[in-house]
Amino acid sequence: MKTTSKTSLIACIAISGAFAVGFASGPASAQDLPHRGPFEFKFRYDASEMGSLAGAQNLLTRLEAAVATYCGEDKMMSPKERADTEKCVDKTMRESITKFGNATVAQAFQSRADG
Repeated sequence: MKTTSKTSLIACIAISGAFAVGFASGPASAQDLPHRGPFEFKFRYDASEMGSLAGAQNLLTRLEAAVATYCGEDKMMSPKERADTEKCVDKTMRESITKFGNATVAQAFQSRADG
């Protein structure tokens, strides 16, 4: 009987220790990763949107919302998480604008970046 009690006590301590380590380490989060890597997403737009500065600005607003969602933007973020997300959005937006290969979209993006 004493052997069973000691074994049960050791098992309880081991399990409690494992739970404590798990809770102390916290959940894994994509925000903790310095770079989430390349990704692709479908983004629909009409070629006519790239013909005017106003159309390109609307296109960029929609694109930025899609990119922010991918990068994990959330209202309840810590300052560090927000900074990481902003870096992700900035990098992804720059790469996306290059892929459009359109001077009007590039100009609209630059005017947003300038203020």
